[in-house]
Amino acid sequence: MAENAEDLYHSIGQALADCVAEPWSEIRLHIDVIDNSIGLTGEYLRENGALADLDVRQLDHSVTRAIRQFHKVSHRSGNASWMGADFILRPDGQFQLKLTDDDASRTESRDA
Repeated sequence: MAENAEDLYHSIGQALADCVAEPWSEIRLHIDVIDNSIGLTGEYLRENGALADLDVRQLDHSVTRAIRQFHKVSHRSGNASWMGADFILRPDGQFQLKLTDDDASRTESRDA
């Protein structure tokens, strides 16, 4: 299992890209963390701009494990507790991660 945030970002991004079989311009994964449970929903933009539901059931359990691990890693590194996130992936590997906590939102952008 990946131990650092960069490896976890890559793992999540690759799983999302593998999940959509048709050409796309953006994939959005919405993550909710409640107690020890992870909830996932998502959608993607087709190349023609139409919005489609992401079938998160196609994501294997490694994605949930990676999100749990990222949650632990981010807490160990001293980041404030986050309860939700939006992972937005683009075809070139660029992504944006928006973490949500009780007080405010913060955004982290990295290469997947």
